[in-house]
Amino acid sequence: MKKFTKRILVTALLAGSVVTTAQAETASVSVDVFAGLASVMELTCTNVNFGLWRVPTGARTGGASTITLTDLSATSVTAGSSASIALSTAKAAPAAGSCSVSGSTKITGNGTAALTGATGSFATNGGTGFNNETLAAATTPVSAFTYALALSSATPAISSTGTSAFTIAGTMSIPDGLAVANYGGYKGAAITVAFTD
Repeated sequence: MKKFTKRILVTALLAGSVVTTAQAETASVSVDVFAGLASVMELTCTNVNFGLWRVPTGARTGGASTITLTDLSATSVTAGSSASIALSTAKAAPAAGSCSVSGSTKITGNGTAALTGATGSFATNGGTGFNNETLAAATTPVSAFTYALALSSATPAISSTGTSAFTIAGTMSIPDGLAVANYGGYKGAAITVAFTD
């Protein structure tokens, strides 16, 4: 009887030695948290385009030509000092820059519009640099090809819905004595337009 009891105890101990306890595991991952803030007021403006002008080489009657771009439309673009040049219809028509303001919290009265870099010189710019259209760069950039821009209003009215609008127009001067190598696409330096309500 004693032998049988010992055998059962040994068997029970051996059976218990193969039982294991499950270990806890931990997995982790990083998570980003995003948020954004933006101004209530937004200002958008289109580019200023003086258009493509057909200009003869050599000396021109009246010398340098002044092109005036108003805040109306392409029909208001004129050659100021020479009748020997003409507007080409091969590219986009001239157009003043059109600016729109939305989200102003002022909703009455006037805002203040301003330009930084309103005057400058054109530099040759080929490829799609001409008003987002293809026009080859000039082989020899012409110097003294300048522009002066101005706002239609420095104090645009703000509507009751918090919107406002104004345009960017101006003049450009095409120098006299051009050569064939001067023909091509040109672009002025970027200007900054600001609006304060």
